[in-house]
Amino acid sequence: MTTVEPIVVRLAAPLTRAEVPQLCEHLRGQLELTGAMEVVVDALALHHAGQADFAVIDALARLRLTARRAGVGIRIRDPGPALVRLLQLAGLAETLGV
Repeated sequence: MTTVEPIVVRLAAPLTRAEVPQLCEHLRGQLELTGAMEVVVDALALHHAGQADFAVIDALARLRLTARRAGVGIRIRDPGPALVRLLQLAGLAETLGV
């Protein structure tokens, strides 16, 4: 039995809303190609850059929707305290596995 590794999406800083559709399309293609059952979004670069804003929230919510439509789970790795607080305020912390 072959185990498929999770897909890792690394978010680069600064992240803009204009990049979000391309991120989602890339994820959709990777999910179709690999058959992975989990997506890990690496937010370490955002943490180091101090970026915790609504562009990031938009990206995470839309990546979550893309994964969900494919029947795949998603979690955030290394979000940093500011992003965790913002996700909690937006009501997305639990949904995104933070």
